[in-house]
Amino acid sequence: MTKPPDATEKTALRRLLFISGMHGRGVTLLAGVCTLLSFAFGEWVGVMVGALIAACGLMELRGRARLLRGDSEGLGWLVRAELLILAIIWVYALENMLAYDEATMLAGLTPEMKTTLDQAGLSVDDLRPMMKPVYYGFYLTVMGVTLVFQGGLAFYYWKCRRAVKAALSAR
Repeated sequence: MTKPPDATEKTALRRLLFISGMHGRGVTLLAGVCTLLSFAFGEWVGVMVGALIAACGLMELRGRARLLRGDSEGLGWLVRAELLILAIIWVYALENMLAYDEATMLAGLTPEMKTTLDQAGLSVDDLRPMMKPVYYGFYLTVMGVTLVFQGGLAFYYWKCRRAVKAALSAR
């Protein structure tokens, strides 16, 4: 005979189902839109990254559906989805950091951008010392935020496993 779940176990399950549902839908929707935009602009790496992250969102929703059916294996799906998103974003950011090319970035400056620089009393040469630190800083920030958010959510899902399993076994 299984013992009835206490209120904290029920609450943990409800909270986890709510978070995984909102997050899974949000990731799938946002990554899907980014995939379509990347496709429209011919950015094939963006299409691939967006599609992979959208698949991770669907993976999270699949894990949630398994939990709703009473299958505790859904927890593993939630954790893996978050860790895969983290890995995909980190690989993308590292690839961009390794591919840094100042000449390509400077060639991308439009005449309007150069006019704006002139109006601000700056030249393209004034930008050069700032470009690499800002570029790397951006991708390092993306990696840090991803570690905190996706890594934190994966840890949260993992941490809730005992309470969620107890609540599911009492159903």
